[in-house]
Amino acid sequence: MFIGAMIIFCSFQAKRSDFSGTWKLDFQRSVNLPASFKNVEAYSLDVRQTADSMIVVVGLVGNGQDVKFPPTMYAFDSSETYREDTLRGSKRWIRCIWETTGKKMVVINKVRQKKDQAEVEYTQKDIWQLNDLNTVQVSMTQSFATGDSIHSERRVFHRVN
Repeated sequence: MFIGAMIIFCSFQAKRSDFSGTWKLDFQRSVNLPASFKNVEAYSLDVRQTADSMIVVVGLVGNGQDVKFPPTMYAFDSSETYREDTLRGSKRWIRCIWETTGKKMVVINKVRQKKDQAEVEYTQKDIWQLNDLNTVQVSMTQSFATGDSIHSERRVFHRVN
């Protein structure tokens, strides 16, 4: 009986969207980007996805710099992963959940980031979705631990390869 239930359950699980590829930010279609993006000439995501995880490397060009940030790993089993970014002075605890349709990936980040001499804590919720085969949208909402401060933005990316 248990095996029969598992076969039925697995057959109804939706296929997940595949975000694999290189993606370039569309500045014109993106909304409410941070002020620091005024100096950014190019922003890209290099995404490698497998059945159980995804690794993303962010690239940034601007202010005479060409930077590749350390990879971020998203585990699809809902387990928490940790990432420390010494370049930006942040620590992240990341949990990834797929909607039941497999069309949207929801990422919950708990973040501690150094700002000047203080440390800022916030929760960031990212919703990844394919708008079509060549467009990815990442909607982000940051809720800060102190005060009622919330920041929301939408980043739209086009496939490069």
